[in-house]
Amino acid sequence: MKKFTVVLAAVLLLAPVLPLQAQESVLPASANKALIEDNLFVGMKSDNLGLQKGCIYMLGEIKSDRAVIPLMSVLHNASDASLRVAAAWSLCKIGDARGVYAVKMATQFDENQKVQNQCAWFYENYVQHGSFMFIEPEYNLAVVRNN
Repeated sequence: MKKFTVVLAAVLLLAPVLPLQAQESVLPASANKALIEDNLFVGMKSDNLGLQKGCIYMLGEIKSDRAVIPLMSVLHNASDASLRVAAAWSLCKIGDARGVYAVKMATQFDENQKVQNQCAWFYENYVQHGSFMFIEPEYNLAVVRNN
């Protein structure tokens, strides 16, 4: 219970400093980044799916270099697709070459098509523009208008 409270407090303390647009760091200069990372790592191991996703997300927001390997593990091993998507986003936000490469490989080899598409979108928007081409879906207007 104490670990959960510490993780929850860290997440709640970080919430007001989240930027509307990307900035260099979301943490105030006085923040103890190592302690925050440690608490987020504890939250990643929780049985609570929402807490796991929130912690994965925050590791990307604070650009935690220490989180690259654990996030790559989540990207490759998590049974829940939403956790893999969150890990891919965080890895692209952090920008470490190992994590970025893992996301690029997930665009081809992840078992879930939605995860593949999300990884491609993150890679396109956060790493290298022009890597992937997204095509707008075509709608059959005849079917829509057919009453």
